[in-house]
Amino acid sequence: MSQTLKFDFKVSSASGKNWIVLEPVDKNLNVLGDVSLTFNLAEGATVNQAEEIAAYLNENIVSVSYTAK
Repeated sequence: MSQTLKFDFKVSSASGKNWIVLEPVDKNLNVLGDVSLTFNLAEGATVNQAEEIAAYLNENIVSVSYTAK
């Protein structure tokens, strides 16, 4: 089974580290259950850099697909 989903790429930060979180566009979508998907950024990446990366991803990635076997 394959499914294509739309996500927003959002910046999250804690303890001086920044990462990108994939949040489903449809908040009622529960395909991942309690699982969250994140992109861990390089050590020292600033909030501004993280925001630029998230903006780039949001502009250029239209959906995310997965296949369950």
